Amino acid sequence: MTKATELDAALRARLAAIAQDNGYLTDVAQVYGPLDKVRDRAETPYIQYRPVRDARADTAGRQQLRRREYAIEVTFSKGDSESVLDNAHVDVLRCLGFNEYDVDKRFPGLDDGDDEAEMQYPVEGVTTMRVIISIAVLYSETYR
Repeated sequence: MTKATELDAALRARLAAIAQDNGYLTDVAQVYGPLDKVRDRAETPYIQYRPVRDARADTAGRQQLRRREYAIEVTFSKGDSESVLDNAHVDVLRCLGFNEYDVDKRFPGLDDGDDEAEMQYPVEGVTTMRVIISIAVLYSETYR
């Protein structure tokens, strides 16, 4: 299994832990990967993540340092208050260990100097609103 595949699985597990029972503000109903189909009228809030780009940052022999960027979308019903978007943004960063001093609690390779959130509010005919959080992870891949 490649390191990128391992990162995807680890990200999914971290995101699935976002629940009020675990001390978060958001109670995520489901986490979907890039190829999972979100059905119409899926229970909200739900998360869908996807790798956006994966680029070489450096090379040494048969190894490359790579930077993998993810988009993490947290979707809510348009009937929810706008504060749920801010709560979800904070919860996603917390589950990844942003600015966590204990290295063991941080997502491996997390580039905590680079994140962004874009709020998308409902428009006419749309029944959901979402926050799209962009993060990046540095990892090393060996090519044998």
